[in-house]
Amino acid sequence: MNSIPSLPIIEARNLTVRFGERTIFENVSFTIHRGDILVILGGSGCGKSTLLRTLTGLNQPTEGQVLIDGEDFTAAVGAERTRLLRKFGILFQSGGLFASMSLAENIALPLQTYTNLSENDIETMITLKLGSVGLDGFQEFLPSEISGGMKKRAGLARAMALDPEILFFDEPSAGLDPISSVSLDNLILNLNSALGTTMIVVTHELDSINKIAKRALMLDRDAQGIIAFGTLDEVKNNISNPRINHFFNRIAEE
Repeated sequence: MNSIPSLPIIEARNLTVRFGERTIFENVSFTIHRGDILVILGGSGCGKSTLLRTLTGLNQPTEGQVLIDGEDFTAAVGAERTRLLRKFGILFQSGGLFASMSLAENIALPLQTYTNLSENDIETMITLKLGSVGLDGFQEFLPSEISGGMKKRAGLARAMALDPEILFFDEPSAGLDPISSVSLDNLILNLNSALGTTMIVVTHELDSINKIAKRALMLDRDAQGIIAFGTLDEVKNNISNPRINHFFNRIAEE
């Protein structure tokens, strides 16, 4: 018996973003399926972070739609929008931690805001989330008291606080030394494998792209949109645009 294919967990339909007279990208369409690790890549200024912000609702598209599990997220308001937002967790480039709050307090905040969990249950969740990123025992540390790599892990623990179905990462390796960057890549892979969480990662780091990407979407500033989309091998072997070869082989444009 043939199984019915599942809906994409995210579908972008003809997304266009303009700021004034400047077009960042236009008519961008693609789907992301549950359990994917999609890496959004491309040169500086191509719109990678803008696309991530549009997918997460932090930026409203000029035109087009974002669908989450088949529901129109772009048009959602009020309680409907809040319900869809609960499916997301976001690790910002800086880690996004509140500097005056301990790691435990940072993770507790979304749990206190969006759930009815008791204080004991919240403490248990804090321990579980910090443990899942290798930071059990650091509950009372302030962000200023831990390393850059640990801040990213703590930010990821907070992003995971509400058990989101989708995790977004904006340049997760930015500012990290090579060892911390590899450690974070391994953590992303392990969490994806263990939890089945769908992950969308914005990065230009080739080592990370080659290690974690199941699928890749490449944007180009001059094309104002997608120039390649598919499995990582399909994108890397796409010879239709020389910029793809230049990117993956670190060849400077003439």
